Amino acid sequence: MNNIQNENGNKRYRKKYKYMKMRIKSLIIENAALCDEVAKIQESILIVKDERKFLLHKILEYEKDVEIFQTYCRNESVVTTNGPKVKIKKRQSLDD
Repeated sequence: MNNIQNENGNKRYRKKYKYMKMRIKSLIIENAALCDEVAKIQESILIVKDERKFLLHKILEYEKDVEIFQTYCRNESVVTTNGPKVKIKKRQSLDD
């Protein structure tokens, strides 16, 4: 009777062992897939960060150019003609 119980117990544990082994393999595969996904997302984040830095740099350059233009325009008045050309006229002082 003990032999029959030992064999049934061994079969049950073998079955559990095979199930656990199969489950561990599937978890390893799932983990590898998730690691690949994380690597892709991290790469995308780096690309977006680089693009953001580039755009920020361009905006700062543009703002600097605008500030220079505004400073320049404070000293002179801008008169537009019918076309896209811009004529710049010096301001006349009140004494003239």
